[in-house]
Amino acid sequence: MKRQRATIVVELDGSILLVENRGGLVLLPGGGVHTGESRLQAAARELAEETRLVAHSLLFLFEHESATNRHSVFWAAATGTALAGDDATALHRFVAEDEALSGRMSAASRQIIARFLELPRDTTGVPRPPIEQEARLLDALATAAT
Repeated sequence: MKRQRATIVVELDGSILLVENRGGLVLLPGGGVHTGESRLQAAARELAEETRLVAHSLLFLFEHESATNRHSVFWAAATGTALAGDDATALHRFVAEDEALSGRMSAASRQIIARFLELPRDTTGVPRPPIEQEARLLDALATAAT
């Protein structure tokens, strides 16, 4: 069984925030979901631990399967000053043209970012989850209402 991981995309000034771990691998912020914790709670906790940012809004975007993890990918609007913490040794800001940083990224992070960059945006710039995700959410809401 694959490890459940909450993975967070945070945009800062036109770039995507990444963390560097002790081994030098560059990743999207995130980590494992603890027992009794929701994926949403894990996303907020991991973002705060690794970047010292506080999520004031989290939006579930999609699931992503990697070789070892099942990522629940969230977009976060966050406040604070980004500083490396917990198991993050450094923070980086990624833009699509940064091939050097892309080469240091995990394959899963590269794939998640590519999917994220393809998402449409609403008029305020917030990414919109894929259509099939919206359909599942509406189905879940309808079921819960009955």
